Amino acid sequence: MDGLDIAFCRFEFDDHPKKGKIEWQILESTTIPYPVEWQTRLRKTITMSAQELLETDAALGQWMGQQVKEFIQEKDLDIDMVTSHGHTVYHFPEKGYTLQIGDGNHLAEKCELPVIYDFRMADIAANGQGAPMAPVVDEWLFSNYDFFMNLGGIANISCHTKDGFIGFDVIGANQTLDALAGKAGLPYDKGGKIASQGTINHKLFDEIQQIDFFQAPYPKSLDNQWVAKNMTHPILTFDDTIPNKMATMVELIAKNLGDEINQLLPIASGGKHQMLVTGGGAHNTFLMERIQHYCDSQLEIIIPKKEIIDGKESLLIALLGLLNLYDIPNSSPSVTGATHNTVGGILASY
Repeated sequence: MDGLDIAFCRFEFDDHPKKGKIEWQILESTTIPYPVEWQTRLRKTITMSAQELLETDAALGQWMGQQVKEFIQEKDLDIDMVTSHGHTVYHFPEKGYTLQIGDGNHLAEKCELPVIYDFRMADIAANGQGAPMAPVVDEWLFSNYDFFMNLGGIANISCHTKDGFIGFDVIGANQTLDALAGKAGLPYDKGGKIASQGTINHKLFDEIQQIDFFQAPYPKSLDNQWVAKNMTHPILTFDDTIPNKMATMVELIAKNLGDEINQLLPIASGGKHQMLVTGGGAHNTFLMERIQHYCDSQLEIIIPKKEIIDGKESLLIALLGLLNLYDIPNSSPSVTGATHNTVGGILASY
């Protein structure tokens, strides 16, 4: 809900893209905040009629296309293609569907370039979760690490194991932390300062920790509505101070991530285990301290430079489009649980 991330990425390789063999750069990037009217409209999408949702899908595609066009003109860029994830409204893989709005055809017309969009449905049609997507960029572009953690609205981890690459969602993260910060009149808890001043509420901790999802085996995925219903709402309405609820949420995130990582260590490939941490949560110093507390001491946590932390999700979507262009599977059954590999994405020509 914060805005539209745009990144200009360059990929270089020999004849064909290969895992660990692609040179890449994020040459330009920006985040364009959503105007208030768009924030309001997007919040209403889950209660819209079918007609209203279709109108919003088309209008968002046009708005996104205009932002891309202006970004390209301002930076004077030479672009081959645009890839777009869109704004997720529904994600119910168990029912066979997901929906990301921001129509690719309207986007293509506005920015006057071919667009690849709708990256999740092919995997879901193959009985997969359509998520998480972050492990794709981990496996292809960051193969020198054993473990990966993405601390976004939802936290997920992935890992090179002796039997192949795996990844899965673990717990709601920044989505709930930012909602708590909003109650204190802040967009987010910078550095985890508020959380660090609170005390863990063990009753609240136990109530959330008992949710079935946290005991379920991988592959598994979460969506924003699930997090809102099962985590954010119960925590926001719980009777305690914001610092205490923030501290409790940080502890929940850290413990669940640490427990999952420690269970994977015995089957992880490689000798000296290193974990690359990206996503906005990597800037949360207190959260990172608590994650380190729960992780096995043999795991070295690596926080990369800011442009990778902030730009990795955009890099991921660019990579998905590149793989689609070469008809290379851009999801993995070992991550999503699909019955076979799929090439996700639809091309809107221009």
